[in-house]
Amino acid sequence: MPNNKWDDESIENLLKDFPVIKDERPKEEVYKRLQKTQMPQKKTKHWIPYLVAALAFITFAVLLASMLGQNSNDSAYEMSGAEGEGAEESTAESGDANSAAMEDNAGSEAESESAASESSETADSGESSEPFNTAESNAGTPETSLYDGQLEGLTLFNLGMTENALVIPVSFIIPDDRLQEDFGTADVDAVELYNRYAADLDEEALGFDDYHPFSGTLSSTANGVKHELPDAHDYDMASASISVYFNSLAATFDEGTEISIVDESGNPAYFDQAGPVEPIEPGSRNIAYYSYSTANGDSYLVPGYDMPHEDASAALEAMKSSPNDLYGSVVPAGLDYSVSETDATVTVEFTEPADFTSYEYMEAVYLIEGMVLTAESFGKELVMANTSDTNWNQFDFTKPLPVPAGINVKDFTD
Repeated sequence: MPNNKWDDESIENLLKDFPVIKDERPKEEVYKRLQKTQMPQKKTKHWIPYLVAALAFITFAVLLASMLGQNSNDSAYEMSGAEGEGAEESTAESGDANSAAMEDNAGSEAESESAASESSETADSGESSEPFNTAESNAGTPETSLYDGQLEGLTLFNLGMTENALVIPVSFIIPDDRLQEDFGTADVDAVELYNRYAADLDEEALGFDDYHPFSGTLSSTANGVKHELPDAHDYDMASASISVYFNSLAATFDEGTEISIVDESGNPAYFDQAGPVEPIEPGSRNIAYYSYSTANGDSYLVPGYDMPHEDASAALEAMKSSPNDLYGSVVPAGLDYSVSETDATVTVEFTEPADFTSYEYMEAVYLIEGMVLTAESFGKELVMANTSDTNWNQFDFTKPLPVPAGINVKDFTD
């Protein structure tokens, strides 16, 4: 029904249009009837005229709705008849379309086989040298990591993002052309990137806590990074806040030798919970990698900070199960393996031939890269043995696997 808006004036005009009811009976007849049926007089109820008016309005509305509904049904019937005629014509045309589609599919299958052959040749060459595509990888799946061969014309801006008192390393990619515009050169170090871009990121829009930029002043040193803290800061409020602060610094400035934390006088900062702060090591050391899902449902590959292991073998064995309710294991259920290591390498040998095509793409990527990064945190390369194929995606299992230059990759936008 149309959305008519009734007001008092409209209702009054409508009621005036109703026919006037007249009684044509003789007065004598009416008088006689009243004498027969006369009842004790009741008090007049002033609401009766309003009730009569309301009932009259409702009756009119029902009649109007009925008339409109009939018109709508007639229109729908006419439209359905027209559609039926069109459907018969469409059915006749679909036969020709199906024949054409079968021919097109035959050609598409031939093209797919050719593309698969080219993809296999690319995988055989080892690490991919294709430029990074933020939309899709060569396998048609969104990329999550970057390797050195994919960084031509790009720079990584690493940040230790936070949620639930956990640190998630994220690698933002910035085109070198933008660095040329902003700095006059593409040769920019991690501290310069941080001081220029950290405040521009909307962390909460990405599903993280609003944590950056760090309080105080950051500068580069001969050994790495120096963070000068102001007198008033929140990083030493509790052991959890200290842990998040240290791990976020280590993930953000993951290169160099050390990160020194000083007060405004240049002396080692003093934390009530920890005392004088010793320089911390950048990057991740002696840990295993797991998966983590943020509150908005995004999944990330994360280091198991504050859960160090004695050696790489122990860390890789620990990856078979989740260490707590927040981290997930990157090892698919039912997949078993043994671990051995030398001074330079760690070998993961699967009990049954590992078929990576049998897993979801990201499940397989997290397994491989999680193990690679775990071994790398002990300064070792990873070798995988007893795989069903010698190559999968960009990974060549006949030799040590490459270490990603950046994980959890996102485009930098501000």
